[in-house]
Amino acid sequence: MKQTTMDPFDVPEAQPFILEGSNVGFLFFHGFTSTPQSVREVAQHVHSMSGVTVHCPLLVGHGKTPIALAQTGHRDWVASAEAALETLSSQCDRIIVGGLSLGATLSLNLAARMPSKIHGVVSINGSTGLYRPEVVAPLYDTDGQDFVPGIGSDIAQPGMSEICYGQIPRETLRERFLLTNTTGALLPLIQQPVLILQSRRDNVVDPDNGHRIATLVGSADIQLRWLERSYHVATLDYDRVLIATRIADFLNLSSR
Repeated sequence: MKQTTMDPFDVPEAQPFILEGSNVGFLFFHGFTSTPQSVREVAQHVHSMSGVTVHCPLLVGHGKTPIALAQTGHRDWVASAEAALETLSSQCDRIIVGGLSLGATLSLNLAARMPSKIHGVVSINGSTGLYRPEVVAPLYDTDGQDFVPGIGSDIAQPGMSEICYGQIPRETLRERFLLTNTTGALLPLIQQPVLILQSRRDNVVDPDNGHRIATLVGSADIQLRWLERSYHVATLDYDRVLIATRIADFLNLSSR
C-alpha cells in the first residue's frame, strides 16, 4: 500500500482552536511564519489553570505556503487579528490579548487602538522596532532574492520544533518591519495592564524590546518578567509552563 506523508501544516496541532470557558477571553496569537502549534501547549495550560475561554486563530497567509504569505501584508495581518477579536468578543465580556513575537506585536497594536475592547495585553518576545542595521539594510536591496531563509524554531530545548515556513518572502519582511515600527510608536496609548515575558537570549528579536515596551507603554500596571532558559520560541521551550502560570495569574488579576 502506498503511504502518503501529511503536510506539517495539515496536522491537528497546527490548526486554529477555541477552548471554551468563562466569560473572560484570552486571544492568543502565534508568531510570524508559524501556526497555533507554537502556542497550543501554553494555551491548554492557561485554560486548565484559569478556566477562561482561549482562542488561538491562524493568521492570514500562514499555515499554507511561503507563496501564500507573499500575498499578504501588515494590513492583512492586523485585519485577521481584528476578526479574531470580534469572534471572541461575541462570546466573552472581557478580553485579554497576547501572543508570541509577531503575535505580541499584533496584541500591542490592538490594545493601543481598541482600548474599550481590550482589558489587558501579554507580550512574549514581542518586536516593537529595534533592529540591527545589518538586518534592515538588505530589505531595500533592489536585486535581492525573492525568498530568504526562515527564522523559526529558535528553541533551546533539544527535541522541540516549531511548525513554520522554511523560507520567507522578502517583501513580507518589509511589511513586518513597518508593522513593528508602527506598533512601537503606538505604545504610549496602551493604558491597560501589561505583562511582558522576555527571553534573556533571543536569536530573532532583540531582548531590549522588553525594556522598550515597559518604558514606553502608558499603563501604570506593568510586569516585566525575564525568561532565563528559553530562546525566541519560548512557548515551546524550557519556560513554557512558567509562561502559562504567569499568564494565568495575569488573567485572574485582569478579570476582576
